[in-house]
Amino acid sequence: MTRRALLAIVLLAAVLHSIGIARTLLPAQDGLKFLRVARQFHHQPWTDVVRGTDQHPLYPALIALAEPVVRAVLGRGPATWRIAAQLVSAGASVALLFPLFGLIRALFDERIACVGTLAYVLLPFPAAVGHDTLSDSLALLAFLVALRVGEVALRRDGWFPAVGCGLAAGVGYLARPEVLVVPAAVLLTAATRWRMPAEARQRLVPRLAALTVVFLATVGSYTLVKGEVSEKLALRIGAALGKRPAITRKTPQWLPRGLNDPRWDFSPKEEAEDAPQTKPLRIVGRLAQQWGEGLGWIFAFFALWGVARDRFIRRFIRRDEDPEANVGRRLIAMYLALFSAVLVRHAWKMGYLSGRHTLTLVVVSVPWAAAGTTICACRLASVLRWGPRLARGVGVATLLAAVAASALFQLKPSHPTRWGHWAAGRWLAAHARPADAVLDTRGWAAFVSGRSSYDYWHVRQAFTDDHLAYIVVGTDELEAESRRGATLRAVLAYAAEPVAAFPEIRGGEGTGVQVFYYRRPASWEGLRP
Repeated sequence: MTRRALLAIVLLAAVLHSIGIARTLLPAQDGLKFLRVARQFHHQPWTDVVRGTDQHPLYPALIALAEPVVRAVLGRGPATWRIAAQLVSAGASVALLFPLFGLIRALFDERIACVGTLAYVLLPFPAAVGHDTLSDSLALLAFLVALRVGEVALRRDGWFPAVGCGLAAGVGYLARPEVLVVPAAVLLTAATRWRMPAEARQRLVPRLAALTVVFLATVGSYTLVKGEVSEKLALRIGAALGKRPAITRKTPQWLPRGLNDPRWDFSPKEEAEDAPQTKPLRIVGRLAQQWGEGLGWIFAFFALWGVARDRFIRRFIRRDEDPEANVGRRLIAMYLALFSAVLVRHAWKMGYLSGRHTLTLVVVSVPWAAAGTTICACRLASVLRWGPRLARGVGVATLLAAVAASALFQLKPSHPTRWGHWAAGRWLAAHARPADAVLDTRGWAAFVSGRSSYDYWHVRQAFTDDHLAYIVVGTDELEAESRRGATLRAVLAYAAEPVAAFPEIRGGEGTGVQVFYYRRPASWEGLRP
């Protein structure tokens, strides 16, 4: 019965992700970077691609492998790359349900594991990230596998769980660097088990050494190719040492005379005006807010209730007889402490914290959210003196209502305000010549058009390209009261004319995205700030 329930949950997740993919117009902003790297894997030696990108390579490599399969069905085109990326992400998001189920079952029982797995499928934010063009789902899969087998390695003899934990964490590191916290949590949890018998400790130490060696070997292989442990981490560490991230370009950049005035601002994006948050209580409050939003608030309440009533729940399901039952709890507590400290420092130094940063905290809270939900339902049925048949009927009705509400929320079109960029890309596909290049400040329209393009990180190369013919820019960027906005307005007024405009959302009013036809001037020296 439990196996059938789990398969039904997996099927529900697959259906929801499939519909979400079908209703997506454009990839995520960061997803454009992964797609660009994935395309490079088809045209350059993979070692050169790994060295040349600041993105960890596993996710774009899998996209590059999936794209020919999708192309055989859908044909060539930008949508094929987007769908290939989403299928990789959605596949990982569905696959992670199995280690999540196993982890919850090890902590509680199969009934709570089913509730927790279903609860995770119904959470809107993890579901949305799960079929987006991002590496988070792949990293979450590796994270959960490493955590699950790490918990087994701490409880049982045998080399396979320890080696599996190190390998899963090492592979997960190739998707996102944060996965490295898992083996650290496993080792620190083992170090706190000072009461264990000496014989058991002697058997555990070599297995933990094997975990460490396998993890370091996997990460070291990437480091040998890349030439550094992680360019992404290097940028973050460099940013943490100063007030703002310092971007170091590997090739010299220059601008034509007239555009090289230091008063012009060709920053890739608008910089946040707020200084990094330095008040610890506000940072912790922000972290708690992101965690609560990730759990949909209602499950955040049940997670706290599950933690508060953990001992009672274990007695209720008769799990106290297992002396090693608390190992998984200590491991998760250690991970929560370590990664929360990492996130607090990140928010303090970098000045921002997003929901994606707290996804692993959300995942490891799901077992207690499920336990709190289950015990509240059981106690409610007991207090109201419902019979087994009535309680089962109410439970099924509540479950169906929750599934319907979550499905309606998840089936809304993702990122509806990007419709204007999609329409601009379609316009470019119809009007731009094959040799024309496009400068797109956000990148989405250029992606849809399929034309040769530059993002705004490479604006300097764009203005020296004889093939540059169109510039796509958001109206909000042009209207911004900043040096960057003033620079955009001046350059476009001097060397371009508007040819198309589109609203942000389908059927909306006003202008959200504008397309300009660019005529490269003979000289920029007449332009003045």
